[in-house]
Parts: sequence; structure tokens; C-alpha cells
Amino acid sequence: MYKSAISMVLIVSLSGLLQGCLGPAVVSAGIGATMMAEDPRTAGTIVDDRIIVSKLSSRIKDKYPDQAKIHVTSYNNVVLLTGQVTAEAIRDDLQLMVLETQSVRDFKDETMVREFSTFREFTKDGAIKTQVVSLLTRSKDVRIVRVSTTVEAGTVYLMGLVTRDEGETAAQIAASVKNVSKVVKIFEYVD
Repeated sequence: MYKSAISMVLIVSLSGLLQGCLGPAVVSAGIGATMMAEDPRTAGTIVDDRIIVSKLSSRIKDKYPDQAKIHVTSYNNVVLLTGQVTAEAIRDDLQLMVLETQSVRDFKDETMVREFSTFREFTKDGAIKTQVVSLLTRSKDVRIVRVSTTVEAGTVYLMGLVTRDEGETAAQIAASVKNVSKVVKIFEYVD
């Protein structure tokens, strides 16, 4: 009887917690589904991109935990590597890793042989990215779900499947942000 009462209290308590989580979970799922519906990539390609990023990031961290600080981005199976490495030989090896990764169609290596970014540089890049994404989101001429934004050392990298007009507008918007030194377009054009 005592165990049954405790079990019942636990079940009722946990169901209340689950109900509290249900609302945000449903909203998050709805937003995710909407974004996927507007994304020009197939669901399979979106999954491939996530797997590519996960596998490459993991391999790089495992092999070069103290010699490389790399950010991996994949959009439509095109990989962008940004960040810093301690030697040119590591850059060469990273390129081989990308080429050996399943589903990768193309890649752009923007890694640099230099000291790792300082916290201040990292923070500055984060602020730039936030501002660029915010402006792109508000633009009526760019569908943000079609554009992936990466910032490294003041350089903004724009990837995605866009029209030429969208790509040009996105690049102009990114270039207008304070502290942006350069904008690199890695777009695939749909027109």
C-alpha cells in the first residue's frame, strides 16, 4: 500500500512536469518543422549536413585537441572549415579528412596557421554574427533559412542555396555591419 501511494505520487508529479515541458516542446517542434519546410535542401541533405559537421568536428578534436581550433560548417554537402591551426601540415591533414568524409561534394578551407583567437576576438566575431543574422532575418529580400553565416577574424562567410539577388543582398547586408573586414560568398545559385 505504502509503495503504491509513493508510486502514484511520483506518477502524478512527473506527469505535471511533463505537461509543463510539452508546450515549449511543441512550439520548438513547430518552429523546426516550419524552418525545414522552407529550407531548400531535402530532409536527407539536412541530415547529411549535420552528420558531416558532427563527424568532422569529432575527428578534428580527437586528433588535434591542442593544435587546432576549427569550426566546421556544412550546407548542402559543401563544407567550410574556419579557425586556426598550429602548423601547415595540420591544414593539409584537415583537407584530407574532409575529402574522406562521406557525402561531401565540395569544400572551402579558410583555416589559418596562427595563434588561436583570443577571447576578445571570439566575442567580437560573435557580436558580428549576431548583428548580421539579425539584419538578414529582418530583410524582406533574403530568406534567412537559405543562408548559413559563419564569422572568423572579422570575415563573414555566407553559404546557402539562394538566387543571385538574394546572395548579393545578403553580402551587402553583411558588409554593412561594423567591424566586418571581408565578406566571402560560398553560395550555390538556384537561378
